[in-house]
Amino acid sequence: MATRPESSPDYPLRARYQRAVRLTAPRIASETPELAAEGYWIDNDRYFFLAEKLEASLARVVPVPSIAHCDTQTASEIVSVPTLADLLTAHCGGSVDLLALSTARFDMPDPNTLGVSAGGHDYRLDLDNKTVVEDKPSMEVPAIYSPDGRYTCFIRGYDLWLRDRHSGAERPITSDGAAQNSYGQQSETRLSALTYRRAPTTIGLWSPDSQWFLTHQIDERALPELPLIQNCPPEGIRPILHTYKFPFPGDPAPRATYVAIHAATGRLVRLDAFPIDLMIFSPIVTRMVWFGGPGEIWFVRLDRYCKRAELIQFDLLRETGRLALSETAESGYIDLHTILILTPNVRTLRESNEIIWFSERDGWGHLYLYDAITGELKNRITAGNWLVRDIVHIDEQSRRMLFLASGIDPQADPNRRSLCAVGLDGSGFEVLHTGDFDVYMPITEPAGLEQDAPHKPRHPAAAGLSPDGRHGVIRSTSVERGNLTEVVNLTTRARFTIAAAIPKGTEATARRFTALAADGKTPLHGVLFSPSDFNERHRYPLVDYIYPGPVPAQQPQSYRSANSGQARALAEIGFVTLMLDTRNTVIGSRERRQAGYGSLLEPQLADHAAVVRQLCERFAFIDTERIGIFGESAGGAATARALFDYGDVFKVGVAVCGNHDSSRYSSMWSDKYRGPGNGARWAEQANSAVAHKLRGKLLLMCADTDENVHLSQTLSLVDALIRANRDFDLLIVPNEGHAVMTTSGYAQRRIWDYFVEHLLGLTPPEDFEIRFEPHQLACFPKNYYREVR
Repeated sequence: MATRPESSPDYPLRARYQRAVRLTAPRIASETPELAAEGYWIDNDRYFFLAEKLEASLARVVPVPSIAHCDTQTASEIVSVPTLADLLTAHCGGSVDLLALSTARFDMPDPNTLGVSAGGHDYRLDLDNKTVVEDKPSMEVPAIYSPDGRYTCFIRGYDLWLRDRHSGAERPITSDGAAQNSYGQQSETRLSALTYRRAPTTIGLWSPDSQWFLTHQIDERALPELPLIQNCPPEGIRPILHTYKFPFPGDPAPRATYVAIHAATGRLVRLDAFPIDLMIFSPIVTRMVWFGGPGEIWFVRLDRYCKRAELIQFDLLRETGRLALSETAESGYIDLHTILILTPNVRTLRESNEIIWFSERDGWGHLYLYDAITGELKNRITAGNWLVRDIVHIDEQSRRMLFLASGIDPQADPNRRSLCAVGLDGSGFEVLHTGDFDVYMPITEPAGLEQDAPHKPRHPAAAGLSPDGRHGVIRSTSVERGNLTEVVNLTTRARFTIAAAIPKGTEATARRFTALAADGKTPLHGVLFSPSDFNERHRYPLVDYIYPGPVPAQQPQSYRSANSGQARALAEIGFVTLMLDTRNTVIGSRERRQAGYGSLLEPQLADHAAVVRQLCERFAFIDTERIGIFGESAGGAATARALFDYGDVFKVGVAVCGNHDSSRYSSMWSDKYRGPGNGARWAEQANSAVAHKLRGKLLLMCADTDENVHLSQTLSLVDALIRANRDFDLLIVPNEGHAVMTTSGYAQRRIWDYFVEHLLGLTPPEDFEIRFEPHQLACFPKNYYREVR
């Protein structure tokens, strides 16, 4: 047990734990208002969005439908939640409580109508008269709604069904679906198969004219199954055996075949000539397919190892397709967006028959313009030692585009984005919005708005840029200073605020820093969090919260981001915590981003060790003998490896749900980031191969119903540690999944306890309990994935 130096601050631990609970990710996500304002434009001057506001009577943040008015530069509620409850109560003749409305869905199909889905009903409200003009039962299952409002498409069993919303008539539109060969569903390899089985969603996309419904049939019958035992089911005494398809490297991969159904006639067109190797998630969900002109589909496909990217054009009327464009990587892998789950930076221009294509061919991620008919390169659009992050919007008439880029200022954090503009011929490059903060503007998706709600607008509304191109919704965020969402006139730069979240002086503080990677030359950027009562004269243990990449970036870019909740909470207990972006994360040049190709944990761990050493030299308040590390998934694997390979630096670690051997993990993830072949090298990379090198205190934590990183990953390391006669601690949490570190209050408390005991040298508070309400856990994924952007 570590001994607390006399220079350490006082530690009223129970009070510190109580303050830390308020900073955990589920509490931050559900209780902090104004973190964001997401929506879409309903005309040139009005932006519909959901403001996140604290409803005092519920003691939680609720979405409030609101409008930003460009003419008056104001934002106002469309209707308050209590008023809405009164309206619906008067309509229904019974009580509609505020709690039911706290999870309601809102949309504006037109400027005078508010759509509300709550309590099993879909309502349409006339805003002028404050009356309910339509009340329909909601779909019993998740569905995809056609833009004209007539149809919904949904899954029943393994097939797709179509409902005419005018007549209520239903009919199947596919008939040969089967287990592991179903239509309109996610693959079981999507890392959450059992969770998805309990609440499957319909996967598909309607054409803008509502004529065609596009989906896929996924064949995973040849894939091996992975058994998962739910050892302590809430009901019953016998363990439950679950099985699901989960290919390891070298196993057969799931295949998806696009299928388009003509709604009126039922005609079905299969794109059998262009099968898709699935990259864990459905290509429809990851926006890799979209409609062009009438009856025209464009889609991106990648091979198993992501070494070749292709753009396919398919004509549904003629049932013919062609390869329009392709690129092959001589080494490493190809990315069309630097973050795995986000929309590829590829666009097709209907009016000019052109393609915009993202490529790292010159060492940086940039955009190129091609002739869509011949496939010939016309010109490059962007250039420089910086990275295009997102195509925001393209104006085909003015032949000008907006995009987000990082690294424009070579001295700034390369993870920070700027809003830029450029002509499609590469001329007129301009930085529109930048500063000592991260910038985000919602993109105009090539596939349009999501179609999973009954009241979405029928026109292809832009998300961030107004239809006339004059105004943009821009979010500027800083981990130290807070988040600001504004509507900005892109010509005059006039602006007004629609949401703001500002740090308070009563919580952990953030300090950004720059240090050098292990190569001695690459600048790395990170954040240190310290307690709210931080004192420079005291000496604190340092705890490194690690995720080594390759996806996503770890360092937070916004105030109270969900992914920083663990670090903020642990800091409040009395530590200095570290979050760092190293080489092989999603930012920077291709050389930097793919520095660890084939290795997964190096050079990232070397970078962490190098930065920790530099911080210890730079800051006298860090105790060099009390350094800890923790992480989840790839971060769990990195934590264990840090105590094996860098035990001179890291003394205490908590490895949660660690992917300790990528040969036992999802083939499509391992294949992309590890590459083909070289089994001997992969065996050396498994943590079990070096378990005998363990120094310090290690807690292995996992969940018995983790569908992503199987329990056997941790147990294989346990077996190696036992054979090496090494001492360690183990906690298996029943009935929890891959996010156990966040969703389980008990798991969070045990992490705190472990560092308190072994780094602070104190006894944790007895019987301290952390509980999360269901609404808090429900908010977490939404806000976490929002931060990925």
